[in-house]
Amino acid sequence: MAELTPETVMRVAREFYDYPMTAETAAVVAKVAQGMLTDALRLSALGLEGVEPPFSYATLMAEAERLRREPSAT
Repeated sequence: MAELTPETVMRVAREFYDYPMTAETAAVVAKVAQGMLTDALRLSALGLEGVEPPFSYATLMAEAERLRREPSAT
């Protein structure tokens, strides 16, 4: 995977958001974003298609329904 450079981060911030960014800030953002992109690639390689995230809407609704049906503790 190509590396996300601080120069790229500064250019995107400036061109898309008209946001000036220092080189130091861009270096930190690039490092964090690179880590997140690497993790995303690793996750996609696990073959988790069809697995619901723990806080998806469907999961939250099922939990709400379960709690609604539980007898009250009071």
